[in-house]
Amino acid sequence: MKNKLINPLQYFPYFYKYLGNNMILFIFLNIMVGLLDGIGLAMFIPLLAIVMGSELEGESLGKLNFIVDFIEGLGFGLNIYVVLAMLISLFTIKGCIYYFKVICLIKLRLTLIKKIRLSLIKKLRSLSYEGFTKIDQGKIQNNMIGETTKLMSSCNLYFHVIQHIVMLFTYLVLAMLSNWKFALMVGVGGLLTNVIYKYVNSKTKGFSLKQIGVSNEFNGFLIQSVHNFKYLKATNYFDKYERKLTDNIEQSLNINYRMGKVSGFGESIREPLIIIIIASVIMIMTLFFEGNTASVLTSLLLIYRGLAHLVTMQGYWNDFLPLSSSIDSIEDMLREFDNNKEEVNSTIIPAISDISVENISLSFGSKKVIDDVSLNISKNKSIAFIGESGAGKTTLANVICGLQKPSVGTIKIGNLSLYDCNLNSYRDKIGYITQESVIFDDTIYNNVTFWSEKTPENMEKFYKTMETVSLMSFINNLEFKEDTELGNNGLLISGGQKQRITIARELFKDIELLIMDEATSALDSETEKYIKENIDLLQGKCTMIIIAHRLSTIKDVDEIYLMDKGKIKEYGNFEELYTKSEKFKNLVELQKL
Repeated sequence: MKNKLINPLQYFPYFYKYLGNNMILFIFLNIMVGLLDGIGLAMFIPLLAIVMGSELEGESLGKLNFIVDFIEGLGFGLNIYVVLAMLISLFTIKGCIYYFKVICLIKLRLTLIKKIRLSLIKKLRSLSYEGFTKIDQGKIQNNMIGETTKLMSSCNLYFHVIQHIVMLFTYLVLAMLSNWKFALMVGVGGLLTNVIYKYVNSKTKGFSLKQIGVSNEFNGFLIQSVHNFKYLKATNYFDKYERKLTDNIEQSLNINYRMGKVSGFGESIREPLIIIIIASVIMIMTLFFEGNTASVLTSLLLIYRGLAHLVTMQGYWNDFLPLSSSIDSIEDMLREFDNNKEEVNSTIIPAISDISVENISLSFGSKKVIDDVSLNISKNKSIAFIGESGAGKTTLANVICGLQKPSVGTIKIGNLSLYDCNLNSYRDKIGYITQESVIFDDTIYNNVTFWSEKTPENMEKFYKTMETVSLMSFINNLEFKEDTELGNNGLLISGGQKQRITIARELFKDIELLIMDEATSALDSETEKYIKENIDLLQGKCTMIIIAHRLSTIKDVDEIYLMDKGKIKEYGNFEELYTKSEKFKNLVELQKL
């Protein structure tokens, strides 16, 4: 939806897409409420005539006179008791239908939010890793949290807009039946005011779309400030970075202020315009037309009731417009997710056997990151990639674990081509440990087991895993044991403990391939020793790919590959590489191994 879409009915297909015929039911219930209310109001004219002792003229209600004819056709005389009974019946039925309408509105709102949130989560899950790297993370966070919250408010406002539009047209139809000339002139006057509100709505919508861009940018800056808080604090760069956030906030406030001025103008002129229109029409009717006073009064009563809904509708509409940009933003996000979704194939990889990397190359734009690499990894063997930063080590590991499809070449698992298979069936058997430990704001147990149920079998497996990574004594000294909360990103534990919990999670998963990308580079020597012991325990139990700058970590692996500029320069075990590679020998001597 672009800036020009400022007509309420143009948003209807969007909501109908998610809610289907429930929207039609909601409209029908509103029509019934409006009809019953309008007919009930019309019955006040004969009631007043009876109370005042005057006789009703033949066409006192215009075309609505069929109501009186219907009552008399049932054999009831038109007296005060019959009219009062009719009013009570009409408004009682209206109250019941109104209740069902409210329930319908609640269900519409909750259903829409549920479907939008599930759609975002499902499409985020289906997003390829390559696609994820192309999308601004501030935009993703803003849409998943901020814009979804705005959408909740906007959908509630839109349903009220639809409700009042339906009620308005229902009253206008009844008013036309009562006195079509009067109703028609008021309607024409209302259309003339629409020119003003088109301008107001267009400006409001434009400002709201600008606000989306500012919000995405702010979220991006905010994520980076939290992620890099330690650095910004230690270097006192926070002062300079704060200016970027402050400028963004000022920009946002300026847009909101200008949007508020435009909305305020529309709200301030609404009621005077309505009174001017009605007064003008009454003057025209008095000067140029002769008509039934009772029918004009009935029409006026219905129109005024309808105009009350118009005023309320425009209020909801003006509130909806600034929030409606959330619809555009979320739909744009869903389209981006779709455009970057991962291909899903049906062939399942039952187990990770031997891995063959056959002549693969990968480029990012014009830069070739992997250049014609081939290697074989036997099942349950361990290999390591070493080399300078930017040599292509992590990218090669990403290709092997199914995150980054190569531009050229093939990865085979046994006889199966990896990227022609169901990648999730492969990833189910993979553990991935990076320099930055992945810790969730939850308990130790949930972090390790990934929220597995606390069955006796799972508890036994959990304790066995914690013994393997030498964390049982740590857990036993905690007040709440395995139910101890770790805080945001493991704030309450040390770096070494975080890394061992990360390793424990992969061991609990019963992995067949473990990738460790600089897993020990940020740890002290003693902690690194513990981690290396954990790695040594896995030798021969699963296939391992280790990326490391610290050569002590990879001393016992089966094969080491020395990479440079996306190519494998030399390979062999530690002793072989030390003998034949001058570069590797220099690295060993520099680290004093």
